[in-house]
Amino acid sequence: MTQPAGADLYKRDFYAWTQEQARRVRALSGDNRFDAANVAEELADLGTQQRNAVESHLAQALAHLIKLAWIGDPDLYPKWAEEVDRHQDEACHTHTAAMKHDLDLDRIWRRGVRLANKSFRRHDEPELPRTPDCPFTLDALLAEAFDTDAAIARVSGALGAMPE
Repeated sequence: MTQPAGADLYKRDFYAWTQEQARRVRALSGDNRFDAANVAEELADLGTQQRNAVESHLAQALAHLIKLAWIGDPDLYPKWAEEVDRHQDEACHTHTAAMKHDLDLDRIWRRGVRLANKSFRRHDEPELPRTPDCPFTLDALLAEAFDTDAAIARVSGALGAMPE
């Protein structure tokens, strides 16, 4: 018995598979009683949900890195560093090669800064005076050998370079 077209892609890169299958379903036409348009949208949305999960995990990891670099409270270090590790690992695990071109690192970074600033406001800590440039590449953030302490140092450098 032969496997259907795309079965290997489904196993290798679910995101790419959803986008390819949505394209194929959209190509179906005619009165075949198959709701191709809505099925295609649902397929595409499955991949979008996976991409959004990666973006969310990266934003959370970045927010905790910013909090570690900006506040520097040794009592909070273990909890926040654990959050960085957990979110970075989830992003790394969920990410696929096909979604890389659909991930907007600048938008993810700005979201991480917003999340960190919300936390600072909630805890009466000083907010960042402005949004610094992101000190990472996507490859660095998604590396399996991600080093949280080195990442904190990179964020500290970016925050230290900000004009007041």
